[in-house]
Amino acid sequence: MINVEKIQDYNYEGQRLLFKKSKRLDFDRFTILFIEEFDDDYLNLAINIKAKNEKEFSEDFIKIKKIMNENKRKASVFINNNVLLNTVDFKAKGLEVSDNSVWLIKDNLKNVIRYESKIPINISIISKKEEKEYSKIVGNGFLRNNKEDPYDGLSESVIEAINRSCYINNKFITEHYVAKYQERIIGTITIMYEKEIAYIYNVTTDINYRKMGICKNLMLYVFKRLTEIGIDKVVLQTETGFYPEKIYKNMGFKELFKGVKYTEK
Repeated sequence: MINVEKIQDYNYEGQRLLFKKSKRLDFDRFTILFIEEFDDDYLNLAINIKAKNEKEFSEDFIKIKKIMNENKRKASVFINNNVLLNTVDFKAKGLEVSDNSVWLIKDNLKNVIRYESKIPINISIISKKEEKEYSKIVGNGFLRNNKEDPYDGLSESVIEAINRSCYINNKFITEHYVAKYQERIIGTITIMYEKEIAYIYNVTTDINYRKMGICKNLMLYVFKRLTEIGIDKVVLQTETGFYPEKIYKNMGFKELFKGVKYTEK
């Protein structure tokens, strides 16, 4: 059985450890993460919320808000419990939705459908020279002010996390891959893994080369890489209701859970 809390924790802890000036506070029914370098809610939030009902959540939120405000952060909580999502009046607590995501999982990575890209591409791990530009390359795959794109560009926090992930391998192993067409990088993908499970990040395709099978071929490449090192499960997260969700599900990813991040106004 999949441990949803472990997957959620793995994701956020893997990113938190990229930053030396960060801390983790574990309580009985929640965990709070802080990144000193940033004041947004990207990695400043409460996760692993174990409250079973509105009463327990209200009790916990008073503590979360107090701790986060004392640390000069807005209160932010990641909720993936449907009971809480359906019963808690988050607006009355001064919270608004800042992220609405779906988490997907794929297992049996050896059993996949093969896809041919419409143009010849070469996929490889990034070079040392390319590492310096990786966050910029990833950013090229996200449009601003476009209703079809799940992200309106990349925040400063995300860009810094991508930069750091090229050089810091702490508890988690991180690998970045790029797809090239005529020596130009047109696609990216990142995997972070520990033992039995991996995460996929930074799946992008240059806006001029979309719908050509670049993303699918990058996925197949890392599936093969993960099976070679004995990992047969991979998880990714994307915004709910946007085209990437449909692409991933067509590739055999199944919905694991949905989550909403609420942040103090």
